[in-house]
Amino acid sequence: MKNIKIVITTFLTLVLLMSSCSPDTYSLDAVTDKSDIDYEITQDFAVDPGGNTVKLTNKTPGVVLTWDYVTGKSNKATETVKYAFKGNYTIKIRAVTGGGIVELDPYTVTVTQDNLNYVNDPLWNLLTGGVGKSKTWLLDLNADGVSKYFIGPMYFYGADNGWLEGGDNGCYGASCWNWLPEWKGNTWIAAKGDYGSMTFSLEGGPFLKTDHKMMASYGQESGTFFLDADAKTLTTSNATILHTNENENCVDNWHSMKIMSLTENTLQVGVLRKGSCDGAATLVFNFISKDYSDNWVPKDVPDPNPAIDLNGGSVDDLLSTTTTTTKTWALSKDSPFNWTDLTGAFLNPWNTVADYPDWAAFTAADQATVVKNKISFSDDGTVKTVKSDGTTTSGTYTTSTDGTNIITFGGINPSFAIGNSWASVSTTTKNQWKIVKTAKTGNVVTDIWFGKRDEVKSEYMVFHFVLSN
Repeated sequence: MKNIKIVITTFLTLVLLMSSCSPDTYSLDAVTDKSDIDYEITQDFAVDPGGNTVKLTNKTPGVVLTWDYVTGKSNKATETVKYAFKGNYTIKIRAVTGGGIVELDPYTVTVTQDNLNYVNDPLWNLLTGGVGKSKTWLLDLNADGVSKYFIGPMYFYGADNGWLEGGDNGCYGASCWNWLPEWKGNTWIAAKGDYGSMTFSLEGGPFLKTDHKMMASYGQESGTFFLDADAKTLTTSNATILHTNENENCVDNWHSMKIMSLTENTLQVGVLRKGSCDGAATLVFNFISKDYSDNWVPKDVPDPNPAIDLNGGSVDDLLSTTTTTTKTWALSKDSPFNWTDLTGAFLNPWNTVADYPDWAAFTAADQATVVKNKISFSDDGTVKTVKSDGTTTSGTYTTSTDGTNIITFGGINPSFAIGNSWASVSTTTKNQWKIVKTAKTGNVVTDIWFGKRDEVKSEYMVFHFVLSN
């Protein structure tokens, strides 16, 4: 084992320390001499005859060493690096001490044999195409504002979210949440444009080339990368992943990332957002392979019809047919509004008034008023609304016969205030609702969520009504 001790004279970072004896007396931390910095770099030839496995050990208390080992960076006290390809690797070392930053002499290790077992992993193959190959990835947003696989170029997760196929739905700590915005309704997330490309290669080494067409300060970069298939992390050196200008200053380290998901056609990479930028979070960038993008054909796909329980009858039966030929539905006092995706899955976990966040502005004080908003459907095709202030309105309605569960109103535009919230019940520009969800109590459908289709985003705002008679 080779014990390397290095001596250097370098610049000082001035630190003023207040003396305990006098407020006007200051002193400097002593200069750290590199002869005082003790560390080891060893190659484990028992594991790899070619010296592919290298152990980096910091043996100096109170000093943090930053290792730049070509395929990645680390500031761990003990780090094990595995080089898959033979060659000379120059390790740069920087010491962070009380007296300042000390640049230590670089140290070169020589690897004499390839050990492709270190990159012979399904994730390595998905990212690069395999040993001797390369694979190019694009951010999933183009100059036309089109995302071809995801619903946008970026998603947002909690600081402790990670690999989405592991843990508890990708949760590995206390800060776990997600927001998956559709770009069409949230264009502030990223400017549309040609973001360029990034290519991961295993042609003679783990190389990364990135062409940042939307970020002139980066331009074209060439570097290396390391994928930790077990930890599901990605580190890069001298090259960064494609990302957006909007978040450039909110990330301290663009070289250390989480792999959130990786398939043949898609890649999701997460970086940690600083707490000063609306709180710590994982910014997830969504990529598609260039091959997928080149072969993508847009499809005109109609909205799916969420599976709802009509209790064995039709929409007309559900809305109005009883022994009195009329059913009255009151706006739920517990969860009057929410949003769903096009399949009917709720986008917010709001089941009681206590679940609503402050920004929704719906509180327990609104419940007594909300429940007074009612709508009555009669089997003769007439409809009547009663607002919380007692105002009544009448009109007609028809229901679709094609299985889409759409209600079209005539002579009336059902609308209700939801307490003091900014949110309100209303219909689409076509004066329609779609039944998105139902719920039963025993054998009776007692809850309906009427959906208002968003004209831009692929979602419904849903209004929860409860059977009143």
